[in-house]
Amino acid sequence: MEKKTISGQTLAVCLEQKFILLTRISDITKQIEVQSRQDTMQLGDLPVKRQVYIDRLKKCGRMIAASCRALPERERERREKILSGDFPKEDCTPEETVLLKYAVQCRDVLQKTLKMDRDARGRIQKECDRLQQLLHAARNTKKRKSPRF
Repeated sequence: MEKKTISGQTLAVCLEQKFILLTRISDITKQIEVQSRQDTMQLGDLPVKRQVYIDRLKKCGRMIAASCRALPERERERREKILSGDFPKEDCTPEETVLLKYAVQCRDVLQKTLKMDRDARGRIQKECDRLQQLLHAARNTKKRKSPRF
């Protein structure tokens, strides 16, 4: 069975799409992060919207990974280094330079997004813990006030 590879140009389009999806995820994560700082958090459908983009990003990632797997081992190793953004630009062909540029942009957006997400999750978890304590305290107060038969 012959393995199909996608051309460098098509791979560049996939990486551009990956960058766009990461940027949208980052924008929504920023909204979540801002909401997590409010006294009354109202995330609404932001997590659901973000998940839609995450699912699309996963599909894009699978296409990119499949194109790498289809390459001979030596080329695959080189391509994977380029796609991770860890390859010297001066050693790239013009086509690879485009791929490297998108890979670095994707990595940068992802790192910033992950930091925002960690910060927001931490604040959301603190709020959940606070609300659980209030609920637990309210239940205990109710039990003490109810007459026992």
